[in-house]
Amino acid sequence: MFNPSQLKGLADEWMQGLSEKGLPGKAFSEEMKMMAKAHFQQLLVQANLVTREEFDVQAELLSRTQDRLTHLEQQLTTLQNQMEEQMQSELEPKD
Repeated sequence: MFNPSQLKGLADEWMQGLSEKGLPGKAFSEEMKMMAKAHFQQLLVQANLVTREEFDVQAELLSRTQDRLTHLEQQLTTLQNQMEEQMQSELEPKD
């Protein structure tokens, strides 16, 4: 998740962008700017966004987990086949 300083930075960039484009940013009072920043930060928090770094970490973790699951499924299949073979050999009549 974004930390508070990242959210503040995004809100500041957003407000600066409004001012540079000649949008109502210049006409905003300080109180209105603070309210807009707070609202923008709240929207970002509610959006449940994560940083690119966090996304990459989670993607790598998912990849390793999927690889491990595939390996465990192969081991399980091998063990099941061995058990079936053993059971079959035990059921076969002995001379």
